[in-house]
Amino acid sequence: MKERRKYTRLATKGKTALNKDGKDAEEGFLLDISPGGMRILLESQTQIGSVISGQFKIIPHIGPFYVKGEVTWINPLNDPKNKSRFEVGVKFNKVSTIPI
Repeated sequence: MKERRKYTRLATKGKTALNKDGKDAEEGFLLDISPGGMRILLESQTQIGSVISGQFKIIPHIGPFYVKGEVTWINPLNDPKNKSRFEVGVKFNKVSTIPI
């Protein structure tokens, strides 16, 4: 199968603060990232097309990155502890080193 991604993904692990559709911040877990988007793990459901904004730090000794993007896919995960978890793909609309 031909790779459709425009950018190479960088596997990473770390917590991130996210806002979905302008609602209160919640914690997510960053799984991988590229210049075009990210894959995150969430414990609450979201919808394709939802706007997500947040910040995370992936480079030591450098401030956080601020991003805004749109949910493009969702993959519900089966958790043995019966906890709802979702892998979510986000396509970036904006990336900055200053708050968006």
